[in-house]
Amino acid sequence: MAEEFVERRATPRTASSEHHGVSWPLVERRKGDRPPPGGVDRRGSRSVDSSAVAPTLNAAPLWPFRVAALAGALVRAVPEISDDDWPLMVITVLAIGFTIVTCVRPAPYRNVVAVRRRIVVEQTLNVTAVLLTGAWSSPFVLFFVPTSMLAGFAAGAMYSTYVAAAAVVVTTVQHVGEVGVRTGLQDGALWAGLLGLVAFTSGLAHRAAADAARQQAMAMDRVSRLAEANSLLFSLQRVAQTLPASLDLEEVLDSTVGRLKSMVQHDALAVYLLDTTTQRMVPARTNGVPEPRAHALNALPRGLQMAMDSPKTVRLDDIPEGQGIAPDSHSGLYAALRTRGALVGMIAVESGHGAAFGQQQAEVVHGLSEPFGIAIDNARMFLRIGTLAADEERKRIARDLHDHVGSSLAMIGFEVDRAITMASNHEEVEPVLRELRGQVSAVVTDVRDTLYDLRTDVSDTRDLPGTIKEFLARVQQRSGIRCTAEVDVPDRLPLILERELWQIIREAITNAERHSKAEHLVVTGTQRGDQLMFSVRDDGVGLDATRARPDSYGMMGMRERAHRLDAELSVRTLDTGGTEMRIELSEGSPR
Repeated sequence: MAEEFVERRATPRTASSEHHGVSWPLVERRKGDRPPPGGVDRRGSRSVDSSAVAPTLNAAPLWPFRVAALAGALVRAVPEISDDDWPLMVITVLAIGFTIVTCVRPAPYRNVVAVRRRIVVEQTLNVTAVLLTGAWSSPFVLFFVPTSMLAGFAAGAMYSTYVAAAAVVVTTVQHVGEVGVRTGLQDGALWAGLLGLVAFTSGLAHRAAADAARQQAMAMDRVSRLAEANSLLFSLQRVAQTLPASLDLEEVLDSTVGRLKSMVQHDALAVYLLDTTTQRMVPARTNGVPEPRAHALNALPRGLQMAMDSPKTVRLDDIPEGQGIAPDSHSGLYAALRTRGALVGMIAVESGHGAAFGQQQAEVVHGLSEPFGIAIDNARMFLRIGTLAADEERKRIARDLHDHVGSSLAMIGFEVDRAITMASNHEEVEPVLRELRGQVSAVVTDVRDTLYDLRTDVSDTRDLPGTIKEFLARVQQRSGIRCTAEVDVPDRLPLILERELWQIIREAITNAERHSKAEHLVVTGTQRGDQLMFSVRDDGVGLDATRARPDSYGMMGMRERAHRLDAELSVRTLDTGGTEMRIELSEGSPR
């Protein structure tokens, strides 16, 4: 049995208002404010009400039996008709007219009061005709057969038995008085057996027709449910194809509201985000809400409170006045947005009409709540990561400026002080000023190189190998180190992966440029299937000579990035001299 996930809550209502047509197999209907069952399946099996099934027996028409009964009656009655026997003449004419009417306008085979009443009237007329024309010797006794068949077809064997038994008893009582007890009982028993067989066979036909009609109703019900489920799946598929793929929170929220607008007709809509600092639900996007406001978690509107306490979407068909997110709302759908078991926000969709939302709309909202919750959480996480990355980059820039530009500016300050002192002593200051001019030019060059390095990054139009080669050319130009790039990565990697790898490689190149005193620097990169390997190798003095600390900011940043890529990072001194930084990862590793 499929897992249930949509809960309907409503205030007590009348029986007529509780009818919702075809119910969904994934929906549990409950009333009142009881808590949800915690995932326990409370649904019963679906069944079709037998009293609501209308059997059809069009394949078993009754008119041949009526015509046969009339023909038998005429064969026996016509020779006995005389001028003195006017009752027989009148009944014969009435029997002919009655047969024509019942053949032209037959009684429907329905177990309803009107048909039962018609059968009783018809059998009463038959009994009267038989009693007036000789009881079991009457030519019209055959009319009992089609009437008993009609009773069986319409209401079953038992009802046909009752109708036939009443006719047999009344007719036999009169017949016994006319022909004697023995003959009367024999004739009555004969006709009782015949009419009993008719009741049994017609009752079987009724039961078979009822079973067929019940199976047909169940099949139609399944087809109807499958059609609605197919419509829902098509809608969800269409939404899934346009789910927010962006990591920008504003775009995700706009996409969420847009999807809800297109999928569910409503008068008011709101998407709330949880502010964990103040423990309040803050409206991030609204539509049709006159005065959107934040709600404390312990003072949420009724529908939002129910949705927060339930793992399912909540449907309210009758919202009390003033208890919705909009003042004029009378029904609504409410769903919590969760990810990794944590609440991140809520969705509220309301209408100004009572019971405006059906099971399909509830299924749609529930189907959208989980992916929207994940998308919103991803966007917020990406925002936090971006903030941390920006902080890290600011710290790195600050270190670079302090290490190079700061010390250079301090030296320039000393030279300016020396020039002032020399000028006050009437000494020659031109050599100092020339030296100062060279230092200022060096600082300008350092600042320009720093800014250029900051702008050098992987982009949609510049891949990782191209970025490495461009950066190495710049390093070789300013440092004199012979730089070589041996990168064999034929396929373009995901942009996020390339950017993280580039930050690690750039940090290693920068360290080699500043501290290794190397003459040659080689960057290699290979791709073998889904395995990636990059290394930065120099022929400088090695780690021991540079006294690089494993807890330095550069090394810590490289390790953190490698950890995010689930990659292996190693930095070692080579036996031949120099340093090698190597990073290895699988392209399918979690990132």
